[in-house]
Amino acid sequence: MEDSKKNESTGDKGTRQCILAAARQLMAKKGFKGATTRKISELAGVNEVTIFRHFTNKKGIVVELLSEMLDVRQPLQNSLQGDFSQIREMLIDYGRTYYNLMVDRKELILICVIESENHPEVGKLFSNLPLSAIELLSSKLKSFQEQGHLPQQLNVWSAAAMFISTFFHAFLAVHRMHIDLGARMTEEQLFEETADILLNGITKGT
Repeated sequence: MEDSKKNESTGDKGTRQCILAAARQLMAKKGFKGATTRKISELAGVNEVTIFRHFTNKKGIVVELLSEMLDVRQPLQNSLQGDFSQIREMLIDYGRTYYNLMVDRKELILICVIESENHPEVGKLFSNLPLSAIELLSSKLKSFQEQGHLPQQLNVWSAAAMFISTFFHAFLAVHRMHIDLGARMTEEQLFEETADILLNGITKGT
């Protein structure tokens, strides 16, 4: 009896993941409107009733996908380990980690960029991605400030926001506008030079 329930639970989880994968693929190609529950069910190999049983409606699928996409706090947190003597390497690693997390989720991020204007709830969920990154970095900078390593007048949130926005716009330039970043700089140069610009700016005069 227990084995039967376990198999049923595993099967439900597999079905749920198939539906999410199909929705992700269709939304990347057809947008929010074009990815109907009928098309999602066909691609996932299930009927629409199964979709409604797992997610209630298409909005439920979108919320699940975005929640999955926004689960980035732990890898970002891991890249902020260390003391002030390692701040340059830390910033480079943080920028690299954030950028690569976006690249790994580029299909969903591009969906959000397209659909957030017509679906405010999508935009609200999507905003958690850069806000989480800014929050974690500003908290780390604040701890350095409290230790006397950074100027007291520094607005750490603004500094973190400018740092994160560089990688967000670089991501859009490459994956939305198809600008060849490599013709101007390598990704590693982007991470290093952005870290240097931030570090030179916030430590000036200390």
